[in-house]
Parts: sequence; structure tokens; C-alpha cells
Amino acid sequence: MGFVEDETPWCGGHVSARVWCVRANNPSPMTYVGTNSWIVAEPGAKECVVIDPAPAGEQVQRILATCGETGLRIGAIVATHDHGAAGSAPRGSRINQLLQKHSFAKCGGVKRACSEGAEGAGAVEAGAAGELDSGGLPHSCEEKAGWGADVQALPKGAFHPFEGAPKFEAIALPGHSEDSVGLLLPAEQSLFTGDVLFRHGPTVVFHPDGVLASYFASLDTLERLVREGRVRRFYPGHGYPIDDPLPIIEATRKHRVDRLNQVKEALNAGTLAEPDALFDAVYQGVNPALRMPSIRSIRAQLKFLGI
Repeated sequence: MGFVEDETPWCGGHVSARVWCVRANNPSPMTYVGTNSWIVAEPGAKECVVIDPAPAGEQVQRILATCGETGLRIGAIVATHDHGAAGSAPRGSRINQLLQKHSFAKCGGVKRACSEGAEGAGAVEAGAAGELDSGGLPHSCEEKAGWGADVQALPKGAFHPFEGAPKFEAIALPGHSEDSVGLLLPAEQSLFTGDVLFRHGPTVVFHPDGVLASYFASLDTLERLVREGRVRRFYPGHGYPIDDPLPIIEATRKHRVDRLNQVKEALNAGTLAEPDALFDAVYQGVNPALRMPSIRSIRAQLKFLGI
């Protein structure tokens, strides 16, 4: 088994007792059938957590409409990583403005200061403070442009954004981006994985923020969580939920190893150690619209190989 070709496009909807998916109408070679925004609430609760509220505009209205239909208010906004497709500051603050509530966000990138204008990712209850922990997740940051006041950072481990909210655990999953975070929902043995992996095919390692060695380690983390029985389902940033995670993890790992081997073979055959040349040699048949993301992955591969 490996990646799964969809028979019908993923449309989102009510997927479990605590989880709704609002799929954005933004299909593209990068976003597949559209970006998944997740609404998570305890059964019978009146407030919810929104994960990856993107993109701006129509999707914000879709999220608010779904919350209205289910009788939920938004109590916190979470983003899994620092890309325009998921939870960037303007999108979070747009919902914040509509609701007159605070968004909660992690500093974009492990070592970037908020004053640099980095976009945000991750969420936690107010009050966390401190330096970098062993997982490389910033514990605190000052107000960032676009999010409004009281922006908090995501500590590694358990967090509970507000009373009555679902209880999550933040797990560092760097590689696709160095700030990528998985959000474990222990009550359902589910993990919100952002853009770390997909059911339908591989993701991109976004050099220089994305690091291939970190990505392989994150795949190992995902495999361990599944084998320990802590996770049975992944909720990715694009496409269907993943109900059989191990084959997808292995297919993703194999794809990355195969690409590395193809790059090494091309170099041994005399291809210049330049991303454009390697794309032409290795990525034949890839959608031309994916050339630039693929080149970023090639740069990550060259760094991994020490070239």
C-alpha cells in the first residue's frame, strides 16, 4: 500500500463527535482540492477551537457559518505552521476582528523574533512564558502586527486554550517548515498534522525553513505515536483524513528516500549540483506549476547530502 488516489474529492463536513472540517474553495497544484480548516469542540460545548483558518475572504465566512449552524462561538484560533496556506496573521486577525476576541499564535519560526514580522503558527492558553524548550518551540512572544494584542506562544506538551475547550497536546513536527506542530486530540486518538503529510501524495520540504533531516525525524515521531496506540487518525491540511496512518508514513518516507537516490544518481551522471538542472533531470513529468516548490525541496536535499 501507499498513497491513496481519491475516487471522489474530499469535501469536508462533520467527521467525528468533536471535529468538523471546513474545506476552502481554493484548489490548486499546491493546495490539492483545497485547504482544510478544522473546528474542534467538546460535545455539548458552546465554544470551539479553529485550526488553520485559511485562506482569507470566503473561507472565513464559511468557518463562521459552520460555527453558526452548530451553535458554536470561536474561543481560540490555532495554526499548525507558518505558511500563507495556513493560519497567517491577517487571516487569524480577520476572524479576531469579526468576533472581537483574541487569536492565539506561536512565533513564526524557531529563532525569529516577533518584531521581524514573521507570520504565526500554533496556539496555547494565555500565561505561558519562558525561553525555548527542548522541543524548540518558543514559549512566549510579544504582540505581532496583524494579530492584535495578547498573542501567546505554544509550549511543547499539554495545553487547554480555555475552560471547556478540548484538551490538546502540542508535538513538534519540524521539517516541512521548522515550526510545524502537530496537535494531538487524546480524547479521539487523532492528530492534526498541518502540511506534514497527506493521504494523496507527498508534501514539500520548504528550504531554507524546511530541513530534510528534521522531516525524517518527524516521520519517525508520527510512526512512534501510531505504534504506541496514541494516534489512530491524522487530520491533514489538505485532502482526506488518514485512517490508516502507517502505510502513508511509509509511502512518504519512501518518496523522500527515492528522491534523494535520484538526485545522487543524477549528480553521479554529471548533472550540475544546481536546483534547476536537477529539477530537469529528476522531476520529469511533474506539473510545471510545482517547479518552484520542487526546487525548494531540491535545495533541502542538497543540504541533507552536504552539497
